[in-house]
Amino acid sequence: MKALLKQINPIEIYKSEHGLRRICMMLASVLLMGFGVSVFSLSDLGVDPFTAMNMAISAKLGLSFGFYQMLVNGVLLCFVLLCSKKLVNLGTVFNMVGVGYVCEFFTGLYARFVPTPSFFPLKIVLMLSGVLLLSFAASLYFTAALGVSPYDAMGFVLEEKTPIPYKWCRVLTDIVCTAVAFLFAGPVGIGTVVTAFCMGPIVSFFNKAVSEKLLHAHGFKMRLVVRYYDFSRVGGTFISPNGRFAA
Repeated sequence: MKALLKQINPIEIYKSEHGLRRICMMLASVLLMGFGVSVFSLSDLGVDPFTAMNMAISAKLGLSFGFYQMLVNGVLLCFVLLCSKKLVNLGTVFNMVGVGYVCEFFTGLYARFVPTPSFFPLKIVLMLSGVLLLSFAASLYFTAALGVSPYDAMGFVLEEKTPIPYKWCRVLTDIVCTAVAFLFAGPVGIGTVVTAFCMGPIVSFFNKAVSEKLLHAHGFKMRLVVRYYDFSRVGGTFISPNGRFAA
């Protein structure tokens, strides 16, 4: 426990290489991710599998999306801590707590001030905007290298504990979430498919064009990724700043 607390200690992170920039990028990524999910949801063309599942079940239970997503992430975090503490860092905590509430905040604003779009081309624009925002947020998040979200960590844990390659572990978790979301009449649609196939290349583009330059990451190595995983042999949705698959 002492090692984990030191690992997620903001002061220790601040003192590390590019510490302040990494923290700022991580915080910005959480805000952008929540906003991106809200824009995605506004399009009514589906959201990513994990969000779709949580939106569906929280609606059925009458709980706020932000609160329910935090509960689910808390359960997943406990499992990850038992299996692989090295995946957890300060960004993990902010991601699991912040993204749902930021999304809920913007969704509430839309409900009060923005009419539900019915023009299909506008829905497409909103969906693609959501994908771009999520991709940029993911790029900042992974470039900051301050942990993996509890849901993203599940694929790595399954890979460690089973003979199944990571890319299939990730596919399995996404299929389960999509199936649950569908059963509970959640927001599953074309956007869910677009997310799965397009985010990786877009994140890779943002890594090289924006995130690495923001960090001035020439020669900077992602400790979380390089030290524990060789991502050249696995697949996934997101791509790390060094070009290897990260989650």
